[in-house]
Parts: sequence; structure tokens; C-alpha cells
Amino acid sequence: MQSSLKIFFQSALPRFGSTLFQNLIAQNSDFYVTPISRALELFFVVRHSYTEPAEFKAQDGVLMQKTFRGF
Repeated sequence: MQSSLKIFFQSALPRFGSTLFQNLIAQNSDFYVTPISRALELFFVVRHSYTEPAEFKAQDGVLMQKTFRGF
């Protein structure tokens, strides 16, 4: 028996109406909508931590890029 389950991912920048869109879709009982992920905000904070503090600016820039990408 084949399932008719389909998964869709929504991705949008802040203030683009994604929360409104998800709330509208969630009103239909045929859809399950998860809460908004704050993963993007986490990446912004980490990127800032790897680029702005003097401790990181004093280190090798190529190494810091490699370390950030490894994160």
C-alpha cells in the first residue's frame, strides 16, 4: 500500500509573511503545520561570533572560515 503523505518545506526571510501563510494553511485539517524554526537566527548569531569579536579577528581568516563552515 502506497502512502499519499507528501512533505513540503517552506523557507522565507523574516517579515515576508511566512507566519501568516503557515497559520492560514494550518486552518485546514488536512495539513499539519509545525512551529516556525529559529535555525536561521542561530546561524546569524554563530556567524557574528566567528567574524566580529577581536579574538576571532586576530586569528587566521581562512582557518576561521573553514571552522565556521564545519559548524
